[in-house]
Amino acid sequence: MNKKAVIILGPTATHKTKLSLFLAERFPFEIISADSMQFYKEMDIGTDKIPLSQRKIIPHHLIDIITIEEEFSIAQFKVRAERIMNEILARKHYPLIVGGSGLYIRALTEGFPVEDFAPPDKKLREELSALSISELRSAAEKIDPLSANRVGKNDRKRLIRIIEFYRGTGKRLSEVENRKTDFQFLKIGLIKRRDILYGDIEKRVDEMFEQGFVEEVVRLSEKYGNWSKTALQAIGYKEILAYLRGKLSLDMAKEEIKKRTRHLAKRQITWFKKEKNVHWINSEDFERAKKEAVALIGEFLKPYGGAEGI
Repeated sequence: MNKKAVIILGPTATHKTKLSLFLAERFPFEIISADSMQFYKEMDIGTDKIPLSQRKIIPHHLIDIITIEEEFSIAQFKVRAERIMNEILARKHYPLIVGGSGLYIRALTEGFPVEDFAPPDKKLREELSALSISELRSAAEKIDPLSANRVGKNDRKRLIRIIEFYRGTGKRLSEVENRKTDFQFLKIGLIKRRDILYGDIEKRVDEMFEQGFVEEVVRLSEKYGNWSKTALQAIGYKEILAYLRGKLSLDMAKEEIKKRTRHLAKRQITWFKKEKNVHWINSEDFERAKKEAVALIGEFLKPYGGAEGI
């Protein structure tokens, strides 16, 4: 049996969700979120989460699965996503994976053996976080120079992970081999010109505030005393919490959200440029983008007769 799945990827504000809903009305798809912040329940406006009413019409998976007090690792994501993908095929449907979290997508497409990774070591992370970036790089290079050389010059998180992985498993990250996936993927990437993308990000942030983003964060802060480290890193929530605590004005918080979102988009573009075998579509003209996506998917699924050919 030939297992097939479609991926819609790209930076934030390129209409990935909008396209996925359109495609799910025309092909036998069930949608799997590959957005690391949409895992969290009640973080709705700030993550641009699809409304529950639409999720009841089109099956969605890996949305609203944990509270903001919990962590959800990439290993947990991969195990659950692969199980869900096979369950979707068993229902004579196809998985449609949608999101901008590049490492989560690559864990599926390239078979990263993240299930074998050592769990995060809080004490060690605190110890390593006190080191300078040069000290971290030096330590990582002594352990695993190949992996360290692949890390950006200011990427503390990945340098810490190299050291943590070695301490926890006794293996170098560079020695861990990918496992061949038994899925065939069609990867569709959405992109816009940088100036248009940044303009759309500004509009989206303004709309978030109009939709009641501040009120959403107030509700969450009153309900949950301890936010997980990952949830606290969600763009927008951290800034609104700072506003509520009197550390930022509302205007300053809004501008910081816009700036962080632009930086996120820039990092996503850099990441996805390195992704292999992506069919890129300019989503500025959305009607044309829909037609291009339908043509690609129709060709991808055609030899197997759509869902009946699974």
